[in-house]
Amino acid sequence: MPNAQGRYTKAEVVASGLPYYIPASKRWTSKPYRFAVLLPESRCDRFRVPITRNREKPSAFLYSASAGTGTNDKRHRYIPLYDRTDAMQAVADARLYPHEIMKE
Repeated sequence: MPNAQGRYTKAEVVASGLPYYIPASKRWTSKPYRFAVLLPESRCDRFRVPITRNREKPSAFLYSASAGTGTNDKRHRYIPLYDRTDAMQAVADARLYPHEIMKE
């Protein structure tokens, strides 16, 4: 279960079997999608392609070393990413970050 901020622990991410992006190494742990646009909730909202609360499951995760800074929670460091490949037109003019694009 995610914490109050919606972040997950490594154990939860590994158990999900979904890929996750590690910014320090600039790589995905696996690439199950030929091409995908994967956005965190805040970017989904920004591009007006919001997630469906409590019904939409993450498609991947992003490791954030700074997650939990200033709190006692140092375990929940994985941010869920949601597949917005079908909404590519909505984000076409946006600059996407490396962790928001998965491609072979």
